[in-house]
Amino acid sequence: MKQNQHLLTISEFSRISEVKRKTLIFYDTIGVFCPKYTAPNGYRYYAHEQIYVISMIQILKELGIPLSKIKDYTADITPGHALSFLKEQQQNLTEKIRSLQSVQGMLEERLVRLEEGTSMDTRNVQLLSFEETLIFQSTPFEADRQAIPDEIWLDFYLHCKQNHVTFGYPEGYLTAREQLKKQETKTVSRIVAFVKDASLANASIPAGLFAAACGPGSLEDTDSIYERLFSFIRENRLEIIGDACEERLIDEVGSSEKKGQITRVRIPVRCFK
Repeated sequence: MKQNQHLLTISEFSRISEVKRKTLIFYDTIGVFCPKYTAPNGYRYYAHEQIYVISMIQILKELGIPLSKIKDYTADITPGHALSFLKEQQQNLTEKIRSLQSVQGMLEERLVRLEEGTSMDTRNVQLLSFEETLIFQSTPFEADRQAIPDEIWLDFYLHCKQNHVTFGYPEGYLTAREQLKKQETKTVSRIVAFVKDASLANASIPAGLFAAACGPGSLEDTDSIYERLFSFIRENRLEIIGDACEERLIDEVGSSEKKGQITRVRIPVRCFK
């Protein structure tokens, strides 16, 4: 029998709070959340006001806060303790939201390129207009595309991590205009990740007119693509006005076989005056 008619049985409290009985019993056993009153026969009774505490515990648990840390909080619930503890969790949640937004943007960028890659004509060169493309780029370097030093990749990935650029954004290279004019495309000048959010970008590829072509394989297999592009540019009396942008439309995430992967190269151009 209830000692106080304002108290709820564990079954009533479980139904209202939507927390399972066995979870409430477990919380009581380990000292994370205890009933307001435990009768001599072991029956547990809860106050209505405890709904707010159990709701917060469940939210903290969903956020991945360890039960040991939640126990420290519930063992000493004071305004000052609650203020510092919840502020800390708010900051952690803000970081998680930012990380999830980056993951969402990465998936969107991958899906766009996968859809393009699966319908792309890999034989012809096209003259196309592109909108501004947001990128996160590495520091400049000069290296053979077949043997970019590990320290350059490591530096790039560390900068990505520091700037909340999720690993998995479609990657590519930039080949400098000076190299293109000499038709030397073995050397690349930057690694880039194609990002979704402007807050993640540290540069962009300007909107404009591009000679664009695709081919099977990875970023190491672009020789034939460049040959077609240079022929097209000569035949159509176009002038190269910027760095080439190389991007993987379909990479290992989209095809485990190299022959199923697609790389696109686009070179900014204009007609000779």
